[in-house]
Amino acid sequence: MQEDELSAEETKSVTQEPDDALEGADEGELVVTEPDGVVLEKNDRSLSEFHRWFQNGRLIVDPEWQRQYVWERKRASKLIESFLRDIPVPVIYLAKNDEGKYEVIDGLQRLTSIFDFFDNKYRLSGMELLPDLNGKHFKDLAHKLQGKLQDTTLRTFEMSPKTPKDLMFVIFERLNTGGIALNDMEIRNCLYRGPLNVLVKNLARNDDFITCANQNNLTKRMADRALIFRFLAFYERTHMKARLGLKRFLNEFLDTYRFANQDKLDEYEREFKKAMRACVTVFGKDAFRLRRDVESGSIGEWATRMNAAIFQVLSVSFTRYDIGQLTRRADAIYEEYVDLVSTDERWRDYVRRATGQYPRLEYVFDTWNQRLKLALADSAPNDSVRLFTRQLKEQMFQQNPNCAICGQRISLLLDAAMDHDVHYWRGGKTIPENAHLVHRHCNLSKAK
Repeated sequence: MQEDELSAEETKSVTQEPDDALEGADEGELVVTEPDGVVLEKNDRSLSEFHRWFQNGRLIVDPEWQRQYVWERKRASKLIESFLRDIPVPVIYLAKNDEGKYEVIDGLQRLTSIFDFFDNKYRLSGMELLPDLNGKHFKDLAHKLQGKLQDTTLRTFEMSPKTPKDLMFVIFERLNTGGIALNDMEIRNCLYRGPLNVLVKNLARNDDFITCANQNNLTKRMADRALIFRFLAFYERTHMKARLGLKRFLNEFLDTYRFANQDKLDEYEREFKKAMRACVTVFGKDAFRLRRDVESGSIGEWATRMNAAIFQVLSVSFTRYDIGQLTRRADAIYEEYVDLVSTDERWRDYVRRATGQYPRLEYVFDTWNQRLKLALADSAPNDSVRLFTRQLKEQMFQQNPNCAICGQRISLLLDAAMDHDVHYWRGGKTIPENAHLVHRHCNLSKAK
């Protein structure tokens, strides 16, 4: 399996299906330096107890990170048959969260099959050892059989929230043994719940992000959210904190900031939106990509798939500059990037393979940041003041109440607006010499 695709690390060892959604998503292995501390309890709990937990919300069988219920009713019926005939059933793995609730690591299909039968959602079918029960709901069973099912126990391994998060991450990977196991992002979505997780879910709907990503099925397996977490982690901590590996770097960020205060969350949202606006302005729908290799050995058009390693370096780099600077120098930035991916073979290799290794991260970030600085060398940041004063508007209205756009008289001061003569995004200053008075509706119409 290649290392340069999302399937290589975001789904490495946690999925049995190929996923070629992204290149450059390799995080490397997570090395747990302090292996002690896991608290794993064994319990035998009755099916009726599990059902009661589920009904009162104490047991979460379908958290967002879990795959959906996929068993056919015949398979579910045979599970019920196994309970009635005392045939051993695999153990259930649970993780107790900080709220005292239990989340299912492994066992979603079995537990859902049990609860659906108890709730009379399906009839038994395909029963081989107890064929007389075919066609029956739970309510149709003899009271003796109902009681046997309710009293039957399942062995559980229950993980304490005191378990170190790095170790819990590894346990999630290894215990998740279903047909389509969880990938790294889905595991993080469970382990690091909180306001930050909610923000990332919302940011994934940002129009500029969707435009510049320009890729189908990015929401599948939370690949879009994985990208946004990368952006936030590198924005907050910088690549220099990733010396111990990318997987640990991302986990530590989420553990530290998952309950970030509102000011920090607002900052993250503001910077992400600015970065995505800059990416659309510079690259349009071809952002975060390498150029295709063609048979002749030359380089062709932009690749179809976006690259995670490129996404994190480009998007974070734009947060360091004013959006006006980036807009005015968009062509220069674009040409600088084209030259980089066309001429620097080492950079191309480092964003394709083993991308989580720190020396590669360092080279990729430092090289691009130097290129971007060069492209913006002769571009000053925008005026920090965006809005003209009310006093200036009143003065200009008294001197000349005519609209600078349509030429008609502005009847009321309330209908007037101040506009930049030289656009703000082009570096126009917010000073009287660069101001003119316009109808409010004329100004709004111009912006459309």
